[in-house]
Amino acid sequence: MAPWVKTSTRIKGDGSKVIRYESFRNQNAIESRKEAIPHANGVGVWFHTSYFLIKPDGTEWEFNTMTAAKLAAEMEAEE
Repeated sequence: MAPWVKTSTRIKGDGSKVIRYESFRNQNAIESRKEAIPHANGVGVWFHTSYFLIKPDGTEWEFNTMTAAKLAAEMEAEE
């Protein structure tokens, strides 16, 4: 696997966070996006994290785990 380097972190006031990782080997990026989702009863929030593989042309693919996003990036690099 190619090394992934954390290049930025953005934190919002509601606790949401975006962490960007870049691979300089295959020019892809992965963003870990943690978002605050309000509870159905209106009291408090829960957090959900998704991982997005961002290709150089700007297209995005969503994954449930960082490992899956990294594997998809590596498979694309081999093609």
